[in-house]
Amino acid sequence: MVMKNAMLGLVLGIAVAGCATPLAVTSDYDTAADFTALKTFDWMPATGNAAGDELLIKKIRNTVDVQLQAKGRKMAADNPDFLIGMVLSGKTTYGGSTAVGMSVGIPVGRAGSVSVGSGKSQPREKKEGTLVLDFVEAKTKSLVWRATAVVTVNPAASPEEKQQKINEVITAMLAQFPPKKITTRSHNEAG
Repeated sequence: MVMKNAMLGLVLGIAVAGCATPLAVTSDYDTAADFTALKTFDWMPATGNAAGDELLIKKIRNTVDVQLQAKGRKMAADNPDFLIGMVLSGKTTYGGSTAVGMSVGIPVGRAGSVSVGSGKSQPREKKEGTLVLDFVEAKTKSLVWRATAVVTVNPAASPEEKQQKINEVITAMLAQFPPKKITTRSHNEAG
């Protein structure tokens, strides 16, 4: 019974881990940029092989708008301080495999047996999405900040589940905006 419960716990743990959608986020920025001057923003047209999904674009933009407004930024179509570019792409990846097999044991004598079996392995298919947000200084058209998120997506997710995932992704992407200024001290000041 203890062994059966331990196996059940292991199987459930693997199943829950398998349901989690991995998220990888990176960001980079121009260290010379003055992020305090970036108060208003507007959007550039979305690009990428998944940019035709109007509902997805709308959900991402609305989520970014809300989170930037919470950080003190405002949407301004006339003369914004920075423009947001969005690159949205998706692809199918293959990794790992699932196996289906069968084995038959035939008893031989008192302690022996012969097993006959076969199996087939198939690669696991995953849908992977990449979202890139570029913040471009409006006057100079200079890239000042970029965040990239790569996430495994579930195309069969409900609209509510998709929105929840978008909220999670955008929160992770904008966590580093605006970047904290790093103050450097000269060698003489440090000693």
